[in-house]
Amino acid sequence: MRRVIVAILMTLICSTAQAEEYNVGVRRIMTEFVGAEVPVRVFYPTRETATETRFGPWELSAAKNAVLASGPFPLIAISHGLSGNDWNHHLLAGRLVKAGFVVAAVRHPDDLLRVGHPEIAVLRPRELTAAIDAVLVDSRFGLIVDAERIGAFGFSLGGFTVLAAAGGRIEYDKIAQHCSNAENDPEFCVGEEGGKPLPMWLRARRLVYSIPQVDLKEDVLDSRIDAVVAAAPVGLLFNDMSRVRMPVLLYRAGSDQSLRAPYHAENVHKLLPAPHQYRVIENLHHYAFLSPFPDSIAAEVGEPAQDPSGFDREMFLDEINGEIVDFFRESLVRK
Repeated sequence: MRRVIVAILMTLICSTAQAEEYNVGVRRIMTEFVGAEVPVRVFYPTRETATETRFGPWELSAAKNAVLASGPFPLIAISHGLSGNDWNHHLLAGRLVKAGFVVAAVRHPDDLLRVGHPEIAVLRPRELTAAIDAVLVDSRFGLIVDAERIGAFGFSLGGFTVLAAAGGRIEYDKIAQHCSNAENDPEFCVGEEGGKPLPMWLRARRLVYSIPQVDLKEDVLDSRIDAVVAAAPVGLLFNDMSRVRMPVLLYRAGSDQSLRAPYHAENVHKLLPAPHQYRVIENLHHYAFLSPFPDSIAAEVGEPAQDPSGFDREMFLDEINGEIVDFFRESLVRK
């Protein structure tokens, strides 16, 4: 009887330890690719007390530059959407950290100046790889990250980024053909043949911008990525997903006006060779996957900060981020 009681107590203790949440530490590191600086915001587990901390307009419960908790922890790399930043998915990052992950949120440089150029299809996934490299070689994070358990999350153009890094092959010429009839996908076709013209200020800046030169035939596969979540991804460019054989969780927003069906997520879904999770969330708008924006910048941000009447973005993200954490937890089992 005594042995039974001891066994029960030990089970309870172990369950409590497994359920224990970490606090969120935040630190910024830098890397570079082809001469351009690439900032990486690292969210990581810590035992230090988290307080309401301001990072520019953003405020979250975190411990800035705190001491790292002991690992090893899986690593999740996050790629934001077009012209986004490393704060766009901080709610997801915090949820992952509390569950025992390290998160590397890359900030892709000069997105708006590069959009429409084929080089972006190489630059973005290679910047994601550079961010993973930067964390693994860092004297602090390299000690607590399990390099055998790496996943990636991407939203919109970030969804394209992580799928390309996971092995998706593209055909960039598909854009011109697709956008010759731009009314089918007008927001995606901005600045392309038959699409809406770019704003004058952006045209002027692009005239004097020198895009970094890369080999457009470079293979951007990062074989270390073992699980992928792509939320409302840019998917038109893909024509071969045969190398993407790791677990994939793919989301399509049912009311997406920015990347319209059936050209993007649906195209990825049809091309993926292995069983994967594909969720179409009806009546959901494109930007619902972004963490809510601070009131001080919401007007400046515009449409990405706005929701339809009656839609609670925080409540939606609480549910969807929980799904994503569970997916990575189940997919990145220690080898």
